[in-house]
Amino acid sequence: MQKVLRLLTPLVIALALGACSKSINPVTGRTDRGLMTEEQEIASGREYNQQVLKEYAVYNNPALQAYVTRLGQSLAVHSHRPNLPWTFTVLDSPEINAFAVQGGFIYITRGLMAYLDSEAELAGVLGHEIGHVTARHGAKAERDQKVAAGTTFLATIAGAILGGEQGAALGQQVVGGIAQTSVLLPHSRDHELQADGLGAEYLSRIGSNPEIMVKVVSVLKYQEEFAADQARAAGKQVVARDYYLSTHPSNDQRLNDIRNTARKYPPSQVDPGHERYLRAIDGMTFGDATEQGVTRGSQFYHAPLGFTLQVPAGWKFQNSPSQLVAISGDEQVAVALAGTGTMGNHEAALRMLKPDSGRTEKFTINGLPATEFFGTKQGQPLEATVITHNGGDYLMMPMSKSAQARAQNRPLIRQVIDSFRPMNANDTARARPYTLRTTQAPRSFRELANSMPADLPQREAQLRLLNQAYPQGEPAPGRLVKIIQ
Repeated sequence: MQKVLRLLTPLVIALALGACSKSINPVTGRTDRGLMTEEQEIASGREYNQQVLKEYAVYNNPALQAYVTRLGQSLAVHSHRPNLPWTFTVLDSPEINAFAVQGGFIYITRGLMAYLDSEAELAGVLGHEIGHVTARHGAKAERDQKVAAGTTFLATIAGAILGGEQGAALGQQVVGGIAQTSVLLPHSRDHELQADGLGAEYLSRIGSNPEIMVKVVSVLKYQEEFAADQARAAGKQVVARDYYLSTHPSNDQRLNDIRNTARKYPPSQVDPGHERYLRAIDGMTFGDATEQGVTRGSQFYHAPLGFTLQVPAGWKFQNSPSQLVAISGDEQVAVALAGTGTMGNHEAALRMLKPDSGRTEKFTINGLPATEFFGTKQGQPLEATVITHNGGDYLMMPMSKSAQARAQNRPLIRQVIDSFRPMNANDTARARPYTLRTTQAPRSFRELANSMPADLPQREAQLRLLNQAYPQGEPAPGRLVKIIQ
């Protein structure tokens, strides 16, 4: 699943076991009341670490994992909590993301690492996440979540007034939203700003330049600008984020705050490690990985499972570990695909949907056994198609924002479903993932872009984004830069 592009996500909150305690915050020196003990933090973090590793694969590159761990440990030993059992893990995900779990568990995706440009920037990201742990943001968020949970009683009353399951759900959404806005989100935004400052402090402690944190936060700003330009080019409206209902401060606020914070520390002339970092990530997978399936233009290929799927012009794919979704350009209709694990039993696959009633029709799609279902669920129309391939069943479900949208787009929905087929030799060749490589820069990114794969969208803009020169920058001739092959 491609999550919303973010540089540094909020700290993942894991529920703690046992009683809460009173302790001195190692960062502020003030007393924290109602928090779990350090032992409980570590135990909670270990539990959640297992969940993270079930959702994300660890990137299979021992040298890169060791590189990130060495750098992370050099920061952690100079942090406010050097004695925690710190671990640093690169996740095999194209998401632009990094996060921390209380107790000393730090994660960064290869997707984010692709857009960093030096060892110091990587240290800034890791320092930010270390700051979340040292300032005990996870423990505070868990405590505050318990306060917010007190609104469940109000939500129950609201649900009773509204009536039924829908009323209960709406009551939880409305009242729970009030609690989240008033209790959790302000703290989360404060935590992000504090973690930025701690990242700068830890950079200074290892002799690096704290102003590197400005470049770290700028990576997200570049992504935001790129996404806005892409929306304009597609004729879509650029919607500004509602920062009041965001767990992060605005990028502009973060940039302003971190500039002021960085000035508090002495500047450093230490080499930021641009070439060292680029050599470390040379050969890293870029974008989708083979194991997750790759998108090339309008075609999706899943080589390990041996199938491919195509979308009409203007549609796009959204891929996640649990399902693949094909979405129309106007986002009015979509088709979701997921494995069922029923091994050729179409009836069992359809029962998983828990329909009220309906009828089935058996046929074939590109030589594959298929069953189509038409019925209802809770009084609403329900359609699904089950296809058997390589001994596994795949469930395809049309979705729409309205009955009218579904009726108008039915031929396109049918086109997506009917495109499911086994991969052939040509498909296998196209399913090769992109790779990040380094090279000496010529005089322009356009010259470099022309050497990259032709099916890579927005090659020149993507190249500038990778090398922090978006939207109009050019490389210094001879400088080591990243390209995609």
